[in-house]
Amino acid sequence: MTAYNFPCDWKAGFVMDPTKKQRIGYILDFQGLGLPAFTPNIQVYSPYPQDATLNYKHLTIAGPAAPIMTPTIKAVGVLENWSWAGGVGDPICLSFYVASETAKQLKSQQQMSLKSTAIQKLSWWIAKYDEEMKQWFEECFPKGVDTVTCQLNAHGETDTRLHIADVATKIMPTIDVNVYQVYMEIVPAAQQMFGIQMATSPGTNVVVSYGLVVGTQAAQSLPAS
Repeated sequence: MTAYNFPCDWKAGFVMDPTKKQRIGYILDFQGLGLPAFTPNIQVYSPYPQDATLNYKHLTIAGPAAPIMTPTIKAVGVLENWSWAGGVGDPICLSFYVASETAKQLKSQQQMSLKSTAIQKLSWWIAKYDEEMKQWFEECFPKGVDTVTCQLNAHGETDTRLHIADVATKIMPTIDVNVYQVYMEIVPAAQQMFGIQMATSPGTNVVVSYGLVVGTQAAQSLPAS
C-alpha cells in the first residue's frame, strides 16, 4: 500500500512565481455539511493555456482578459497539503486556504453543531512542474467522475475533523488580501467508490481506488483506469 503526500506552495497558488514553478493545487468544488455549494470566489493564474488538453475535464481555464492578461482558474480554495495513507477507507487530509466569506459560512455552521457530515460534491486538482521535461503535469485529481461524494471524518458526535482558523493570513505582506486556513479529513461515503489519478511525471500515472462497494454491483463500480 502506497502512501501519498502532496505539499503545495499555497502562496504560489495565489501568486505564481514563473521562475520557481512550485507544485500548486486547488479545491474546485465543495458542497456539503448542510450548506449550499460554495462559490468559486478565488481567481488564480493557470499554468496551462486556455486551449490546453487536460486529463481532468472538469477543470475550466478562462482565457486572458484585462487586467489579468494570462489564463485563470476559479477555485473555492488553494491547497496547502493533500495526503492519504493509501487504504480504501483511510481519511484523505486536506489543508487549504479560502476567502473570508467561505470561512465565515463554515465557522458559523460549525458553531451551530454540524447537522450533517455528508459532502455531496468535492473536487481537487494538483499540478507539478517536471524540471527534466520542462513541462507541467496533472499530479492528482478524481478520475472517472467530476466530483466525489464523501463525508467528514468524525470520531463521535463532537470530534469532527474540521478546523477553520480564527485568525486571517495575508497572502503576501505587500498584498492586502486575507485568507483563512481550513483543515479537514474526508472518508468515503457508504457504498461509494471512485478513482484517484496519481502521476509521477508527464505520461506516467496510475489510478487507485478509494472507497468500497459491497454487493452485486461492486464490479461495475470499479473506477476506469
